[in-house]
Amino acid sequence: LIGLGGSRGRPEEKPVTHVQPPAEPTTSSQPEVTAPRPPAPVQPAFNTNPAPAIASTPPTPAATTNDPSVWEDKVDNILGSDIEDTNKVQQLFALFPTLPEEGQVEVAQHLSNLVGDEDYAPLGAMLKNSKLPQDVLDLLMNDALNRPNSIKLPILLEVSRDPQNPEAADAKDLLELYLDEEDPAKWPEKLQQFLK
Repeated sequence: LIGLGGSRGRPEEKPVTHVQPPAEPTTSSQPEVTAPRPPAPVQPAFNTNPAPAIASTPPTPAATTNDPSVWEDKVDNILGSDIEDTNKVQQLFALFPTLPEEGQVEVAQHLSNLVGDEDYAPLGAMLKNSKLPQDVLDLLMNDALNRPNSIKLPILLEVSRDPQNPEAADAKDLLELYLDEEDPAKWPEKLQQFLK
């Protein structure tokens, strides 16, 4: 009992010294955590290490907007709606620039299926945009090749003239084949003759 009584007076001082040594390993990186919660210097050593790691990993709001479930839901809502295809096309065109590359590829595929030949101009403009991802341009090029010659050949001519466009070399090869002419300077005239 005396030992307990004597240790009762001293433990108050000793626990304070024992509380401070665990704070020493955390003083370099977690003095802020030990200051708000002095009774928990041992627990903050465990909590503070995961907390910064967790806090530093999730604060990427851009990653959540690029999350496939977010944009896929938007695309599915547009495609599943009861509106006319022309309105779906307009909404998909509006959504396209906001999407990550994977979403742009998917939307480009839907657009190539929904856009009729009479409304091809916006898709052709996309194919001429050399800044779009390669996969999108490949898909749009394949779509153009399935269009009538009156659409396909003029867009191939425009793409072939842009050395920055990754599809330019293929467009040149195809024009040589269709127009039976290797000289690009003669392609516009040959194209007019071909389309008559």
